Amino acid sequence: MNLATLRSTLTFHGTVYGLVLIIVGLTVYTVAGDRGALHLWRLRSEKAKLDEQNFRLQKENETLRQRITLVRSNNFYLEKLAREELNLVRPGEVIYRFPSARSEDRRVAPAEPKTAARPESPGNQR
Repeated sequence: MNLATLRSTLTFHGTVYGLVLIIVGLTVYTVAGDRGALHLWRLRSEKAKLDEQNFRLQKENETLRQRITLVRSNNFYLEKLAREELNLVRPGEVIYRFPSARSEDRRVAPAEPKTAARPESPGNQR
């Protein structure tokens, strides 16, 4: 092998290694860079969460719009809301409140009544 052939071989191998290094670098940047595939994957995940939240909020808005329409147009519904949420009553009405099942569970069982022990007197001994 002469010197010229050796130089051309080294130059060729250096060029190939350089190109391979550039391709590997571009691949890494494409996958993990600022706008790479990993970033795109995170953005898609975030978009899916935001779409779900948007859907829930749209349903809630529709429900609230329906309630507004009922409050404006239906006096019986308005009275029901006033009674339930504001605890309003008509004059002369009597409200009976019963304990809920949850409050009965939390209530402590009453203690057994204590019997009064008669004090022993010296003349009352057996």
